Amino acid sequence: MSARLLWAFVLRDLRIAASYPMNFLLVAVGGLITLTVFYFLAKTMGQPPALQRYGLDYFSFALIGVAIAACLRAMQTSFAQKLREAQTDGSLEVLLAAPLPTFQVISLLALYPILSALVRSTALILFGGLLGARVSVDPIGFALTLLISLLPFGALGLLSAAVVLTFKRGDPFTYALDAANYLLCGVIYPVEVLPPALQWVSRLLPATYALRALRATAQSGMRTADLLPDWGMLALFAIVLWPTASAALSWARRRAEQTGTLPQW
Repeated sequence: MSARLLWAFVLRDLRIAASYPMNFLLVAVGGLITLTVFYFLAKTMGQPPALQRYGLDYFSFALIGVAIAACLRAMQTSFAQKLREAQTDGSLEVLLAAPLPTFQVISLLALYPILSALVRSTALILFGGLLGARVSVDPIGFALTLLISLLPFGALGLLSAAVVLTFKRGDPFTYALDAANYLLCGVIYPVEVLPPALQWVSRLLPATYALRALRATAQSGMRTADLLPDWGMLALFAIVLWPTASAALSWARRRAEQTGTLPQW
C-alpha cells in the first residue's frame, strides 16, 4: 500500500471534514467540556485510596482513560462506520473493484477517523496537562503499548465491518462492547473497585489490559518487564481475533457478490 494512496484517502476525508467547519468547533467544545467535568470531579473527590497503586491523581487517571478509550473506540467502530457510508453513497462497489484486498480498502476508508481520534486524544492530554494533570509518560513504552493495543481493536473493527457488509446495518455488538469497556475496563474508575465477579469479566476484554499498560507508562520507575504481561494478553487477543476477522470479512464479501447485494443500500 503506497504512501500516495494513503495520503489520497486521508486528504479526501480531510477536505470533506473541512467543508463542515462547525464540526471542528463542536469537537473542541466537547473536549473542553470533558476536561472541565473531570477537573471539577477530581476536585470533589480528592485523592481516592483506590488510585494509590497507579501513582496518579483522579484527574490524571480519568484523563488518560478517556483519551485512550477514544482511540480504542475509533479502531473498533471506524471500519464499520466508513463502510456503511460507502454503501449509502454508492462508492463501495467501485472501491472494492480496485485491485486491492478487501482489508486494505476498508482500512483506507477508516484511516482518517482513526488518525483524527489520535490527534484529539493527544490534544486532550496536552490541554489536561495545562490544567494540572500529572501526565509524564515514557514515550517509547507508551507508543509500543498503544501500537500493540490497537491490534486486537482493529480486528474487532473488521469483524464489525463484516457484519455491516452482510446485513447493511450497524453492528449492535460493537456498541455493547464499547459500553462494556467504559463500565468494566477502568476508563474512569479502577477495575479494583468492581465486585469480584465483574473484575473477572473485565479480564475477558482487551481494553482492560490496554488501559492498565498505558497508564503504567505514566508511572515513575516503570520498567519494560512490568508491561510484558499486558502486552502478552493483548497479543493473544490479536492472534485469536485477526484470523477470525479475516475469515469473516472474506466470507461477507463473497456472500455479497454471490447474492448481488454488494451495491444495495
